[in-house]
Amino acid sequence: MKFFKQSVYAAAMIAAGAVGAKAETLTMLSSWDESYNAVPVFAQGFAERLAEKSGGDLNVEMRGPETVSPFEQLQPVSAGLFDMLFTHGAYHMGETAMAFGMDAVSDDPEARRESGVFEVIDAHYAKRNLKLIGVFSAASGYHIMLRDPIGDDGALEGRKIRASGTYHDLVTELGGSVVTLPASEIYSALERGVVDGAAWPVFGAMDYKWYEVANHMTRPTFGVTNLTLFMNLDSWNALSEEQQTMVVDTAKELEVEGRTHFETLWAEEDAAMQEAGLAITEFGPETAENVDAIFAAGVWKQVEAKAGEDGKAFHDLAVEKGITAR
Repeated sequence: MKFFKQSVYAAAMIAAGAVGAKAETLTMLSSWDESYNAVPVFAQGFAERLAEKSGGDLNVEMRGPETVSPFEQLQPVSAGLFDMLFTHGAYHMGETAMAFGMDAVSDDPEARRESGVFEVIDAHYAKRNLKLIGVFSAASGYHIMLRDPIGDDGALEGRKIRASGTYHDLVTELGGSVVTLPASEIYSALERGVVDGAAWPVFGAMDYKWYEVANHMTRPTFGVTNLTLFMNLDSWNALSEEQQTMVVDTAKELEVEGRTHFETLWAEEDAAMQEAGLAITEFGPETAENVDAIFAAGVWKQVEAKAGEDGKAFHDLAVEKGITAR
């Protein structure tokens, strides 16, 4: 009997060791730290849910922008120094603008998945040894904070607007001139009148306190802010089929649930910005009707210029499926 108990104990220990041996820890590089509200919802939310789904067999450790600069993260993940990347498509336009195209795609998680654009994007990044895992909508887009309200022109005629590459075409199309500044200099530039406004996602003005030096924010908003999750292709291929399914299913769930959560966050921040003193200023009727299409046209221009035939195929498919404004 004693021998039997010892044998059962030994077998249990071996089995436990086998289970433990299956456990894997993936490293996720993020373009933002956890103070950016998308990180707890999508990046950390993904890690927690995946660990739960896998029974602890798949764990994710976060690495932030202090590890690698946000604009230089694509290559080290492609090379396998990290397993995953949580980022924005516009951050890597020096290499490709393919994922940036999602900012011009309708904000409907299911329609996006069903349209086939994920497969087109995935095939493009596979050439860079990356696997597209998910694209998460922040349920909101972009706007421009202005010192003075929209005038009779209904647009941005004669105004100097701080804008990254995301907004260049939109600003110039609306009659403004682009000023390139890092986020850290926007406050002082608005305060001193170096710029007349600054383009930014609708999230973020509260954190930077730009409401102290800008008086208005434009409506309607335009585009959709998206966060993209990639995985090193070798790391992906090393997973079992069951693990791969868990990874993708986790992303799909968060694409829907995270977006719903962000709808609430956006409503709260929009109200807070108005309470802090940012008044809404409306584009003129003609501009308001077309601002989303103007933004989309600028996005697709960059996607096709920097992702070549793949970018054109992405754009053509989005038009065919009716999920883009232009």
